[in-house]
Amino acid sequence: MKPLLLPPDSRVAEFLARHQPAYRYRRPRYQLQLLKDLAALMPAGSCRVLDIGAGNGLIGEALMEFLPGKSVTGVDVAPRLLPSVRFACAAYDGVNLPFADGAFDCALFCNVLHHVDPASRGRLLREALRVTGGGPVLVKDHLARSTLDRLRLAVLDLVGNLPFGGMVRAEYLAERDWARLLGELGCSRQALPASSYRSGLSAVCFPNRLEVCFSIAQSRSSAA
Repeated sequence: MKPLLLPPDSRVAEFLARHQPAYRYRRPRYQLQLLKDLAALMPAGSCRVLDIGAGNGLIGEALMEFLPGKSVTGVDVAPRLLPSVRFACAAYDGVNLPFADGAFDCALFCNVLHHVDPASRGRLLREALRVTGGGPVLVKDHLARSTLDRLRLAVLDLVGNLPFGGMVRAEYLAERDWARLLGELGCSRQALPASSYRSGLSAVCFPNRLEVCFSIAQSRSSAA
């Protein structure tokens, strides 16, 4: 699959700053890389995308702006879209998605699953697979190898989410947790290599290996 490409960083950064004033004063490096990774995994052509845990809606809005043919619908436990976001966001209970089977072509979890109760993650992913007819489901999340990694990620969540009203309570997954979860779902995984979300001292303190981005899809035998 040929990855979809975004326009130059300067254009995307300008777009993000128009919607989120904080980005007028600091370059949104993390968000720029996140969008590149999602674009690399996103299906080409027309695509109905469900953004699960849409937050302020800025990521979904950028995907619609820069990837032709993409339409986005959001869903969140407490919808809080920015006023400038164009797509609708429905409320849900955190597990059951209020949409019909196959209503979407693709679903997205962007830094969401580590905030979901571990007992509910499998059910929520099954719901995402249901409403997309077996996937693909794009996941951008974290990978924790140690207690120190979990502390690092807790700091990142606090700094990144608290100013924007996002959730900070989290339980981070190790590789064995991801493997077990996807194995229970009968899903294959297409993962991207570690990307450059941070540089310099920031990357030393918070290594880029903490970030993972992959696409999952259910095998036909599992779906049956």
